[in-house]
Parts: sequence; structure tokens; C-alpha cells
Amino acid sequence: MGEITIRELKIEDIWNGFLNSLDSLTLASDIDKNKAEKVFERINSNPDYIIAVAELEGKIVGTTTLFIESKFIHKGGFVGHIEDVSVDKDFHGQKIGQKIMEYLLNISKERGCYKTILNCTEDVKPFYEKLGFRQVANELRIDNI
Repeated sequence: MGEITIRELKIEDIWNGFLNSLDSLTLASDIDKNKAEKVFERINSNPDYIIAVAELEGKIVGTTTLFIESKFIHKGGFVGHIEDVSVDKDFHGQKIGQKIMEYLLNISKERGCYKTILNCTEDVKPFYEKLGFRQVANELRIDNI
């Protein structure tokens, strides 16, 4: 296995494995090309929205998103939100998810977030606990679609 590079998403990554790596969560690779590029432009224009990718031998094999929320509480502090942690199924077990998470957790700290949070299912909870996360609350949601 070659060297894994963790870095921020570039537009050319969309069609070079990025969407396929998201397919591990839910089908993403069927998005319309124009729509995908518009989503990228919107995300890329927001400095508080960071998508990290794992590149291996020129192909994207994993991704995770960090969104930094500005707060009025905590004296105008920031909260990091982790979303869409996904590694291509062919590359599971190679610590790629851990490396992407560590990359984004460092950004969260550097940007002054007083906490970083995420939601997950029970089956992947041990993965996040190994990274230092602990259960604090319960998630509730309403699906609008």
C-alpha cells in the first residue's frame, strides 16, 4: 500500500473516487455533474466548511466533513461538527478513517472550537471512543423529506 495523503477536497476529486467513497454511507455517485459542481462551489466558498479526503495512489478513498458553527454562548465560541465519515469499503481496516478524523480534529482545535461533536450509530461508536469521543446526549431528529 502506498502513502496516504490527507488534505482538503478539490473539485477534480469529485469524479476521482470522492463520491464513490461516500457510497459507503448512502448512494452519492449518481448525483448530476452540474449539481455536484454547484454543491462544491457553495461548500468551498465557506471557510467554516471543510471536507477532508484521503488520497491513495492518486485516488480518493475516504472523506470526512467538519463544519464550524459560530455561537453567541461561550463568549462567541465555536463548535466543530463532524459529518459524513466514510471510507471506500475496499479500504476498510487501514486506519484511513482515523487519519482523516485526526486531521479534522486538529483543524477544529486550531480554529478554537471549544468542543467537537458528531452523531453516530451504535455499531461505529467504539471507533469514535478510541479517538476520545464520549457519549453526552441523545440525538433526536425530524425528517423533512
